Amino acid sequence: MNRKWEAKLKQIEERASHYERKPLSSVYRPRLSKPEEPPSIWRLFHRQAQAFNFVKSCKEDVHVFALECKVGDGQRIYLVTTYAEFWFYYKSRKNLLHCYEVIPENAVCKLYFDLEFNKPANPGADGKKMVALLIEYVCKALQELYGVNCSAEDVLNLDSSTDEKFSRHLIFQLHDVAFKDNIHVGVYTRNRNFRLYKSSKIGKRVALEVTEDNRFFPIQSKDVSDEYQYFLSSLVSNVRFSDTLQILTCDPSQNKQKGVGYFNSIGTSVETIEGFQCSPYPEVDHFVLSLVNKDGIKGGIRRWNYFFPEELLVYDICKYRWCENIGRAHKSNNIMILVDLKNEVWYQKCHDPVCKAENFKSDCFPLPAEVCLLFLFKEEEEFTRDEADETRSNETQNPHKSSPSRLSTGASADAVWDNGIDDAYFLEATEDAELAEAAENSLLSYNSEVDEIPDELIIEVLQE
Repeated sequence: MNRKWEAKLKQIEERASHYERKPLSSVYRPRLSKPEEPPSIWRLFHRQAQAFNFVKSCKEDVHVFALECKVGDGQRIYLVTTYAEFWFYYKSRKNLLHCYEVIPENAVCKLYFDLEFNKPANPGADGKKMVALLIEYVCKALQELYGVNCSAEDVLNLDSSTDEKFSRHLIFQLHDVAFKDNIHVGVYTRNRNFRLYKSSKIGKRVALEVTEDNRFFPIQSKDVSDEYQYFLSSLVSNVRFSDTLQILTCDPSQNKQKGVGYFNSIGTSVETIEGFQCSPYPEVDHFVLSLVNKDGIKGGIRRWNYFFPEELLVYDICKYRWCENIGRAHKSNNIMILVDLKNEVWYQKCHDPVCKAENFKSDCFPLPAEVCLLFLFKEEEEFTRDEADETRSNETQNPHKSSPSRLSTGASADAVWDNGIDDAYFLEATEDAELAEAAENSLLSYNSEVDEIPDELIIEVLQE
């Protein structure tokens, strides 16, 4: 008996010594099972707002996708992951068959079109010819109104037509040119769901594929497959910040007054940027204004642009030209203040040709705690809880008074949720069962021999 105890004690001591030499990580971070697979970030949400809030809390370069999971009712769940990990599971086309890119509100994006018409109702229509004419017209308009050169070779042309319906997606791959946001591209809704390359609508078998008359070909790379390049090119919100990137606007309400049509380019006059001084983050705006209002100089925000992939706010500053690179104010060229929301820092760049040639970027300075996303997210959660507590209190005190969830106006449950503030605790209570069903039905039917999603990853999703 003593010998068994001594052996057991020795085994424990050996394990303790091993963990002292190689301690466990303080935070467990699950990884995919194969070494060639990317790091695992794979989170599902029932609400779009929850998914975007999770993105804001991540340091990694993650994005939001929508997945259709039930035939008939259009129900969707929202997946947050990286482009690389999404493509790793998506490329086999064994699952994730009905997927959409969620184009973030206010984010800089590519010019794109969703074209369709009913074939039996338009027997004489030549869809292929009409698409070619549209591309020709848009390219001509971009040249005349913006000075942007492009052709059909800069347009990714995707097709999912059937005998009943003609359907095309056009995504313009303009070199160093993008639009301010989704609204400036057309009349599209905010946070629009745009069907992905190689996906079909649920209940349908026709996926979006590259058309025969497509003339856009991505740059070939030894490290990246052509299919992955097409996938990345098809993503409307996949626009990275650069000093040379030209941001375009198209505001019909302003342009009608000026009589210049529906296209206009920001930067041609101060008038074209009126109404664009306030970003979706007023706390950050206020902080930036504090940086350019000092030493007797009253600077301002001329315009802002938001780059979703980097969670980067870029402010063009007016009436304040101090540049850290030369240690004084520029005589005529304005500066930029860039706020990196993921890394919680800000820095300065400028439009001066010399500074641009030197690729100048100032030192990074930390953002005040009160303008960091996690702080704002925490405040929002506390506000949500206070609102929910107040609502429950009012219902208890006034049991006969109608509450939003009991309104008989014909509005759907989703409309009520979207117009109010999500109660995180209520959603948390319902997520386990519903998410498990949605994940099982929509995502996790991989063959056990190839491309199987590891049990650890499934467990992590369901536990969340």
